[in-house]
Amino acid sequence: MLEILAIGYFTKKIRTIADEKNIKPSKWIWRLVLTWFGVEIVTIILFFTLTNTNIDDGIFMAVLPALIMAALSAFYTVEQLKKELNIPSDDIKTDTLEA
Repeated sequence: MLEILAIGYFTKKIRTIADEKNIKPSKWIWRLVLTWFGVEIVTIILFFTLTNTNIDDGIFMAVLPALIMAALSAFYTVEQLKKELNIPSDDIKTDTLEA
């Protein structure tokens, strides 16, 4: 549940920053979601590999570091977006229909 709220928070933050910079937010949102789950899965696998614990016994111990690492990766993604250059609104191509 907290994971969904955190992803929602970071997604909203990315939309706000991308709108300010005139950047399409979809690329950054996909990057956020993919890195979130990727880092989370890798952290859980590394935890069980390094600690040699049974999955049934250690799943709750593995989830906390995985969530922390995933949140840090999301924060890093937001910081990368902040470093992107602004696109002037004159350069944005709008689709206009001519009659």
